[in-house]
Amino acid sequence: MTDLDAAGAPDASCTAKISGCSRHYPWYVLGILTLAQTCHGIDRAIIGLVLAPLGREFFLSDGELGFLAGFAYGIFFALAALPFGFAADTFNRRNLMTVALSLWSGATALCGLATGFWTLMLGRAAVGTAEAAGSPTGMSLISDYFGKDRRATAIGIWYLCSGIGLAIAFVVGGAIVEQWGWRWAFAAAGVPGLLLAPVLFLTVREPPRGGQDGPDEVVSDEKQQLSLPARLRLLAARPGLLYCIFAIVMIATGIYGMSTWLSTYLIRVYDVPIGRSGMIIAGAYGGLGSLGGFLAGGAIDWVNRRRNGFEPALTARFGAAIPILTALAGIGMVMVSDYATMLVMLMACGFLSASYNGPIYAVIVTIAGPRLRGLAVSTVQLGANLVGVGAGAYLIGAVSDYVGGVGGVAWGIGAAMLFTFAGGILLLLGARAIDQDRKRSLAA
Repeated sequence: MTDLDAAGAPDASCTAKISGCSRHYPWYVLGILTLAQTCHGIDRAIIGLVLAPLGREFFLSDGELGFLAGFAYGIFFALAALPFGFAADTFNRRNLMTVALSLWSGATALCGLATGFWTLMLGRAAVGTAEAAGSPTGMSLISDYFGKDRRATAIGIWYLCSGIGLAIAFVVGGAIVEQWGWRWAFAAAGVPGLLLAPVLFLTVREPPRGGQDGPDEVVSDEKQQLSLPARLRLLAARPGLLYCIFAIVMIATGIYGMSTWLSTYLIRVYDVPIGRSGMIIAGAYGGLGSLGGFLAGGAIDWVNRRRNGFEPALTARFGAAIPILTALAGIGMVMVSDYATMLVMLMACGFLSASYNGPIYAVIVTIAGPRLRGLAVSTVQLGANLVGVGAGAYLIGAVSDYVGGVGGVAWGIGAAMLFTFAGGILLLLGARAIDQDRKRSLAA
């Protein structure tokens, strides 16, 4: 048996149902994983703050900046997503998360040494590759520490810290850029993850897979040895799950694209200083976005407990309303000309931006089950980052170049919001497919 295989076994002190651990320990693990996700959000978002100074220093077009913010990260994230998803379903997740956190944090810091487009692209590619391990590993761990009655709340708390990470990136990063320049912003962004990695490794235990889903769901060594093609076939056989996966990809195209270009939009259209734009975006996506994500996850868990059990179709319908409202607010934001009204619409987008994560990811990990969770989440992340982060950021830059003028970026954001609206419609179709599958199961 190799060291990697041996490390894949759960900690002896954390047996099924986490009975060997303090009742508070799952919340500690959630706290550590939330901090790791915050580092993920900082390192992914920091480039959105510095697009304007990067363009000036390296003489880059909006299309080139969109490529650096999007595809340079998203393509390599996508290439690594499925292998890391398979690894999260097979090997020790604590160890995998520790290595990934160290790598993406170090790569972010090294982006501060970039000498031009190509060196910065290599740095962003390294960040994207390592961050591909974060979501499947973290969500798989959370699902094995929290049962179905608390899972949406836990995932909502975990995911809201992407917004907090963005807020930190834009507030602290904005101050650093104004004082010392964009290079030091990248360097500072990488430090928290490098400090957190050893804490995660030394204090987080590997739980049994499926231990929170009932004794029949605990994953045996034999089940863990399923090949990647076999696991993909199992995923493809669940249409409701596929609708949810494709929905998140569409939603991410608008939300990620908008958050990447918001600072540039405020600077160009309303002449907002870079430091103040960072504060505005931090308040919308970090403050209000975090609150929205927490409330949405808690609300759907409360509703499901009142209905005596987790209902995936109901949860999907609840989640569908959020991207539809987000898209309407985003389109309204770029259509108005009054600064105060624009800010109100921007804050609404921020509040709603992360609210779908808890409900919809709870549906995905529950339907996927213990042996497919990592792969299901990595499939979502593959599409969300290749199409969402990659194409979303590039789409806005390309539309901006095509339209031209200070308002070009507004047209790009409006176009991206149409994808988010489409994601809400796909979630409604997913809820119907889940209902139909449930009826077929009952009839059989």
